[in-house]
Amino acid sequence: MSLAHLIFTGVFERYPRLSVASAEHELSWAPHFIDRLDYTYTQRAWRDGWHRFRGDARPSDFFHRNVFLSFQEDDLGVRDRALIGVDRLMWGSDYPHTESTFPRSRKILERILAGVPDDQQRAITRSTVARLYGFELE
Repeated sequence: MSLAHLIFTGVFERYPRLSVASAEHELSWAPHFIDRLDYTYTQRAWRDGWHRFRGDARPSDFFHRNVFLSFQEDDLGVRDRALIGVDRLMWGSDYPHTESTFPRSRKILERILAGVPDDQQRAITRSTVARLYGFELE
């Protein structure tokens, strides 16, 4: 709900460099959420407080530009990565918490990223999070 409010009130249009990371929520909810954002914006009755975006921008444009998602084990979300945006996805093990994938992280990654092109695997496991947080990669 908070993420929808950030989008519908025009926060990301006013602050285009602002990024938000949704952590520990997995991924598979996102394609439906993105679809419902645009449906609500274009098909539902207008509500007080909703922002009308400039030009032909839609809520999904701001989701794809400003929102990052982290996950641990979400085969469905990885399968639907093109709908979410590969450059928005960040894998994490959640170590040292009990729900962590450690010590099976490599095996789990091999399974959920099977068939995913190498460049997308690099984005999901390292370059996207580095870009978000401004880390330099060797």
